[in-house]
Amino acid sequence: MADVDLATVVALLDDEHTRSILTATSDQPLSANELSEHCEVSTSSIYRRLDRLTDADLVGERTRPRSDGHHERVYVSRLHRFEVTIADGELRWDLDRERDSDDVADQLTRLWGKF
Repeated sequence: MADVDLATVVALLDDEHTRSILTATSDQPLSANELSEHCEVSTSSIYRRLDRLTDADLVGERTRPRSDGHHERVYVSRLHRFEVTIADGELRWDLDRERDSDDVADQLTRLWGKF
C-alpha cells in the first residue's frame, strides 16, 4: 500500500476530472480511451491523472481481453472511503482502499499452471 499524505489526497480530489475518473472506475474498469471520452479531456490528460492516482494507490491497473484476441490495460478505483474529522482540537483523516483482486491475465496464468 502506498504511503500517501493528506495534502496529496486533497490535491487529487480537488480536480474535477480526477474525481470523475475515480467515480467512473468505481463502477467498472475502464481504459484510458474510455475515460477520455467519459471525462471529455485528452487521453494524455487522462494518463497524467492516472499516473498520479496510481502513485497514490487510489487506482489499480488490470488487463482486459478484447474480442480481437489482444488485451488492453484498464483502470479501477481502489478508493473506498476518505474521511476527515475535526474534534477535540485535532484533525484526523482516514483512507480505505479496496483490496486488490486479480485481473483476468492473473487468473488465466494460475489456471494454466494447474494443467
